[in-house]
Amino acid sequence: MLKALKKSAGVKRLRKSMTYSRLRQLLPMREPGYIDDRGQIEDAEEVRIDWPAGLAKPRVGIVRDHEEFPRWTKYRRFLETNGFPHDLYDIHAHDWIERARQFDVVIGLASNEINRLEEIRVKYHFLETALGKICYPSAAQALLYEDKSLEAYITGVCGLPFANAIISHSEEDALAMIEKARYPLVSKINHSSGSVGVELVRTPQKARRIVGQAFSRKGRKTHIPWFRQKGYVYFQDYVPNDGYDIRVLMVGRMAFGYYRKVLSGDFRASGMDTVEKRGLPEEAIRVARAAQRCLRVPHLVVDMVHALDGRYVIIEFSIVCQVQTPEQLHVDGVPGAYIVEDNGDIRFEKGRYWVHELALRQFLWDEVLPRVRETTAKASSGC
Repeated sequence: MLKALKKSAGVKRLRKSMTYSRLRQLLPMREPGYIDDRGQIEDAEEVRIDWPAGLAKPRVGIVRDHEEFPRWTKYRRFLETNGFPHDLYDIHAHDWIERARQFDVVIGLASNEINRLEEIRVKYHFLETALGKICYPSAAQALLYEDKSLEAYITGVCGLPFANAIISHSEEDALAMIEKARYPLVSKINHSSGSVGVELVRTPQKARRIVGQAFSRKGRKTHIPWFRQKGYVYFQDYVPNDGYDIRVLMVGRMAFGYYRKVLSGDFRASGMDTVEKRGLPEEAIRVARAAQRCLRVPHLVVDMVHALDGRYVIIEFSIVCQVQTPEQLHVDGVPGAYIVEDNGDIRFEKGRYWVHELALRQFLWDEVLPRVRETTAKASSGC
């Protein structure tokens, strides 16, 4: 009975409201901790990397994450499969700099919690610039994680089909822009996921109220009691669509993905647990591939809608996401991946893969191997 109630549309919508989020924070909650699911990881294809003979494999430090479906265990499985020396790396400890010296490469995001995310951004920047380490994600890529404004800036420069956004750090400018806007708009805050912190703004009156609160002395309340939206607003065009959003996960030339249905009476699909796994439109894959190539990241998660005018429009993207199973794409009930060929053709190939393992392989191949080759060449030449 309780399980069925939790799956009802009304309860799902309630759990995405700011009121629920703030009340939930006041109740006893399990503190985030590390989950080790290595004994329960579903079987999947072994992901192997063709590392050149004669080149030393770098020593990898793994930053564990606090996710319910952890990434670090998949990273570890890949490293064990391919014989890379590795160990866990406690980047939160007081002696994190000294601990880092034993590694050539550091991988992993601890959490999408604001405090943890800011810690990773600062420390990865230091590891890269002061200690010469290679990080995945890089410090630059970590800036993209959960930052809606930066997503909009970059997609605009790349010319990608991104839902138009009004982003302003000026109250006067923001008030002028919302008077010219077409409604409804979607208000978002940076540092949010799963549809939390996302609101439909139907009128200029509500938009003005949001602007006033965001530029007030205290800022605007959010779903996190200690965090406020202050000094900026983000309004995105609402794109009428066919009732689904499409999530495409790109890893190199491999594409996975699924549909998420919008709940009746709502406009959001993310985080609503309404996944449908079926074949993806080729145009959606091409849009995601173009975004990945522009951003030059090993792994990109692109959320888009199919607009009523036939366009596929990006509404958000991320450098990583939660993955519960090694079946992130089904075509006619068969798990697998789409392969984007060099000539642009797209074909389906069956298989079960942990996406995070594929992403780590791509990172090692694209970012680490060239550095190892360069270092080895310099050592051989006596430089």
